[in-house]
Amino acid sequence: MYCQDCKQGNLTEKTKRHALDIMEKVTENEISAGKDPMGLAATVLYMSCIKTGENITQKEISNAAGVTEVTLRNRFKDIKNQLTDLN
Repeated sequence: MYCQDCKQGNLTEKTKRHALDIMEKVTENEISAGKDPMGLAATVLYMSCIKTGENITQKEISNAAGVTEVTLRNRFKDIKNQLTDLN
């Protein structure tokens, strides 16, 4: 997505592909409407890291994306509550 870890190649292709799948679901379900794109991208990437077992913290992703950890957590809750099929 947009964060430094992705650009630097510190994340696996599996994680990146899973993040794209999540973002597609977020867009299809219009969860992204009115939300900061960087916050959403960071959250989707974080969710993907959790799912694929990548070891990266909220702080690392939020710092790389230029958003706060609070934004990351809030978007995480929004997406998790609105999407039940995040497998």
